This record gives sequence, structure tokens and C-alpha cells, in this order.
Amino acid sequence: MLPYITVFGASFSSYSITAGIGFFAMWLAAWLATRRQNDIDQNHIPHIAVTAMAGLFLGAHLLFGIVNIRPLFLAIADGFSQLPSLLSVMFFLGRIFGGMVFYGGLFGAIIGAYIYLKYVRLPFAPYYDVMAFCIPLFHGFARIGCFLGGCCYGVESECGIVYHNALEEAANGVSRFPVQLLESGLEFTLFAVILVLYKRKKCGGKLMYVYLLSYAVIRFFDEFLRGDELRGFVGPLSTSQFISVLMFVTVIILLINKAMKGRKEPVPMSVSEKKPMEEAAIPADE
Repeated sequence: MLPYITVFGASFSSYSITAGIGFFAMWLAAWLATRRQNDIDQNHIPHIAVTAMAGLFLGAHLLFGIVNIRPLFLAIADGFSQLPSLLSVMFFLGRIFGGMVFYGGLFGAIIGAYIYLKYVRLPFAPYYDVMAFCIPLFHGFARIGCFLGGCCYGVESECGIVYHNALEEAANGVSRFPVQLLESGLEFTLFAVILVLYKRKKCGGKLMYVYLLSYAVIRFFDEFLRGDELRGFVGPLSTSQFISVLMFVTVIILLINKAMKGRKEPVPMSVSEKKPMEEAAIPADE
């Protein structure tokens, strides 16, 4: 399709450009949405965005390497005999950890933001609510980059796109369903829904749960439309489907646990209830 774009004589990958647009879009959305929020300090938004993105890239590359770790184990067992120089080892590790898996990036972004919020001693819930609509906005743009580059491609389909110069050779020459655009559209829809909930002050402190549950469902089903084998499998499920199931179940358990804790906490008495009790405790004058 269009794996590279030339700007002022320099060539850039389509994914890096669309991801850059997505980063700017999510920062702008966060800044505009929190202008009148008393529980958000906008001065911290750029720092959270940077630490989250750092975690995203580290986590995405790490999970890709874990999914494709088998060649590394084989090389270690062979004593790296097929890799005679340090440069060849570096290229070998680059192939193993060079790709990205979104779920690794998602968890990395959440951890990166957590570290920053913990360091500056800010409450987690208000800022995670903002991240809940920023993440799908960024991901929606990034998936457009996947479509342009030809990675994360779909299954063979009569109603599809034929790649001729995709980054992944297996995608070329076959009509493939544009699953990247489907997921992009669903991500933008999820962004709009969560943003509306945020502006209307619905599900305060729980919007990240809303995002995680929604995306788990989206990702589980659109994986059936994926045609690439590089993403790895756990039994009959793809790696992302397996993670989707685990994440969905984990979030449900966390929500149930929070609900049970809320029921056990004593309900604070109102001022009108406290006053008669205080008066009754004061002894009468003798």
C-alpha cells in the first residue's frame, strides 16, 4: 500500500507518522477535556504522556520478543555458533525484539503512567480516566499506519485489499480483508463513547475498566479476521485472544472485589444524624 512516506526528501515509515499524529491527537484531547476539571493538574499531562509512551514502546517490543522467543532459545542451545560476530548477534536480537505487540504496549503505558503518578504523588483514578479515552484515540491512528504498511494484515477475502509492497512479504499478492481499518474504526468509536462518559461524569474512577473490558471484546473477535501468523498462538487462541480473555476476567474480578469492599465500608452519618447523638452525650447541668 504505502509503507513509507517521503517528507522534504526524507523517508519515514507510515506507521511512525500515523503514530506521531495519534500521540499529538491524544495529548490535545486530554488537554481540551481537562480544562475545567478540578481534580486534574494539566501541567502533568505532557509528562504522563511521555512516560506512558516510553512504557508503551518498551512493553510492545518486549512482548513481541517473548512471543517470538523460540529462535533465541535455539541459538543459546547452539552456543550462538551461527552468529560469529557481535554485529550478527545484534541483528539477530533486533529481529526477535524488533516488532511490537499492542497488548505489551498497553500494559507498558499503564505501568509507565503509574510510575510517574506514584513518583509525584498524584491520585491514580482521575488520570487513568483520561488515559481511558486517550489510548483508543492513539491506537486508532496507529492501526491506520498498520494498514498503510501492510502489517497485522487480514485473512484472504474477495472483498479486500491487494498489497504489492507490504512490509510483510506474506501479505502481498492476495486480496485481504482490511482488518486494520475495522479495528481503527472501532477504536475511534470507543474513544468517542468514553469521552462522552468522561464529560458527563459517568463511571468516574472506573473508565479504564470500561476501556479494558471493551477492547478485550473488540480484540478477541477481530483476531478471527487476522491472517498473519507472526502474532503467535496459545493453543487454539492467538496470543492476543488469550490475553483478551485473561484481561476481561481479571477486570471483572477487580470490579466485583471493589463492589464488595464498598458494601463493607460503613456509611458515614450525615450532620443531622450526628447532632442528636452529640446532644445526648452532653450531661445535664446539676
